[in-house]
Amino acid sequence: MADGVPRPAAPVAAQSARVIVINGDEPGIGFNDPTPAVPVGGNPGTTRGQQALNVFQRAADLWGRNLQTSQPVVVLALFSPLACTATSGTLGAAGAWNYFANVPALKQGGTALTPDTWYPAALAEKLTRQDIVVPDDLPIELIAFFNGDLGKPGCLENSGWYFGLDNQQAPNQTDLLGVVLHEFGHGLGVSVGPTSASSGNRALYPSVWERYMRDATTGKRWLDMTSPERAASARNNGNLVWTGATVTRAIPSTLEFLATIDADGVGTQEVGAATYGPSLARGLGLRGVLVAADDGGGVSLQDGCEPYPAASTVAGNIVLVNRGTCNFAVKTAQAQAAGAIGVVIANNAPGFLAPGGAAAGITIPTVGVTQAYGAALRATAPLEVQVRLDSSVRQGTTAGFARLYAPTTFAQGSSVSHFDTSLTPSVLMEPFITPDLVSKVRNPFDLTLPLLKDIGW
Repeated sequence: MADGVPRPAAPVAAQSARVIVINGDEPGIGFNDPTPAVPVGGNPGTTRGQQALNVFQRAADLWGRNLQTSQPVVVLALFSPLACTATSGTLGAAGAWNYFANVPALKQGGTALTPDTWYPAALAEKLTRQDIVVPDDLPIELIAFFNGDLGKPGCLENSGWYFGLDNQQAPNQTDLLGVVLHEFGHGLGVSVGPTSASSGNRALYPSVWERYMRDATTGKRWLDMTSPERAASARNNGNLVWTGATVTRAIPSTLEFLATIDADGVGTQEVGAATYGPSLARGLGLRGVLVAADDGGGVSLQDGCEPYPAASTVAGNIVLVNRGTCNFAVKTAQAQAAGAIGVVIANNAPGFLAPGGAAAGITIPTVGVTQAYGAALRATAPLEVQVRLDSSVRQGTTAGFARLYAPTTFAQGSSVSHFDTSLTPSVLMEPFITPDLVSKVRNPFDLTLPLLKDIGW
């Protein structure tokens, strides 16, 4: 300003986030577990604890590369034993350490938070460019708990964590990297926050998340609803959507065309295309007679897990089977061996079904339908059906917006703070970890990063 003319402040350069993982475990357990381990999938750790810590740091690095903030994001992480039995257990969870509202910007380039709105700690610090979280001993933005006993005797012992960094887990393993990426996403802001998703009640203010949730039935944003209206919207299956502009722009490059099935006398329903086998061709897709042929026995005649008898009606037709007993690809392989031209798998519980997994040698298409629609097909079969793609609509959307998970029966910890399971292909922030998800999501790109950008990242 030597010439006396005021000059605008120089723009603040974008800076990748520094995500720091703090080991919160006691000696000898979790990240400090000395059990010897063989390096796997690009993970060089030689103990179980070090391999787990390497996975957490990889997840932190992936998020750090894709987010911009001048403030460090500190994650207090624990890989200690959680509630578990030989057949069931808790995998883990993560969330924001705290939420903040009405924080002013104190530094150049900072932005004041939207008044009377809750923000997760890491995002609040990113926007205001200052340390807000200052506990007595350590500033923490995220906290993460994971079950370090998974796969050990007495804790889901027939499965276990996969500690590789390449998403190449065995069928009986859970990809730790995929789960940690997902849970870190919640801590960064993929969450309804202090608002109760079940009752719709707020902790004084709405969360920033509520600005972008809309009920397609009422046309209202959560921001403008009463508590009972929010509670009803959280159970309005298929009609709670995310309206953020960044996610909406990313939908065409992320989600596949809508697949539907139409059956004479039963009606039309959205279906989930399998992640294995050939894709449905645009237009005709799959057309033929659907039969509900029994297989060769086993646990159920209707699960499609055993070879079909030579006299079955499968050859040349589309076969209907029920979910359960064996994996999806086995059902398709058995039908293909019997001469079927396609497979329809009915869910064994309420909700959308997109058959997941990978399989070589599958040459016929497979789709999933709801339990109720499958029962109606079975009661009417044999009948003519047609599966086709609609290139004007994307799978897992309503009115052009991505759906959020809002099953009719509220699911504590899952409803509202996830994308819906009908999105195809699967995305990182769906409520369930699926084999196709962890083989595809190698960093937080899909729709997760656009969602975080919508709320301010």
